[in-house]
Amino acid sequence: MHGILGLAAAIRAGIKNAQVGESQARRGRIQNGRVHIGERSYPFRAAVDCNTSEGSMVWVQISKGGTAVIVGA
Repeated sequence: MHGILGLAAAIRAGIKNAQVGESQARRGRIQNGRVHIGERSYPFRAAVDCNTSEGSMVWVQISKGGTAVIVGA
């Protein structure tokens, strides 16, 4: 992703591909190379330049394909 335009594209894609009730950003923690939200874990991609090291708390949107797109930290 590239800057603000990349972030906007990622958010648009996340909203467009979101299932009902999943169009809002969720808070998760990065553990073992995945984002954990409650009892579930997802592979992730970063839409913004933020800290994605082990234990970091991030805001994500879940895509229809099941990938967490990090939209903030």
